[in-house]
Amino acid sequence: MTLAPELRADLESRAAEAEALEAIGRLLARRPHSEQEARRRMQRAGFDETVITRVVTRLRASGDLDDAGFARAWVENRKDFRPRSAAMIRAELRSRGVAADVIEASLAGFDEEKAAEEAGRRTARRWSGIDPVRRRRKISDHLARRGFAYDIIRSVVRRLEATADGESEDRP
Repeated sequence: MTLAPELRADLESRAAEAEALEAIGRLLARRPHSEQEARRRMQRAGFDETVITRVVTRLRASGDLDDAGFARAWVENRKDFRPRSAAMIRAELRSRGVAADVIEASLAGFDEEKAAEEAGRRTARRWSGIDPVRRRRKISDHLARRGFAYDIIRSVVRRLEATADGESEDRP
């Protein structure tokens, strides 16, 4: 049986689209991704640009590819597991192709002081047994590497030191 060239091209296009959907579906099953990340992944896999555009359009329509949802999830993940400054989160999202207005909307209500304190508290526990001067330096360096401003770092380190001093006074 022979197929008309138009029908054959249509079938090949649909097969490529199904293959791209399957590949990107595996990616999205692990964690949300931005539209640009999905596009890059499909480009690296060698899919044609028309197939990529159709797949992205289809995933966007179904809600499986949503930059706003991705950005919100990214900010929440950073807040809960790997606290960073708003500036660093902005840079991470920009590098993943998220639009500036979407980034700002996802960072609305982000409490940088609270994020710094959480990151500092984790580090303070890790370095609780060392000299207070070295501990302050390690906490400050840790927070600086995560993009927090000096005034926030200073404030957090002071609060953590006050807490550490209070805890040591309560102990016998």
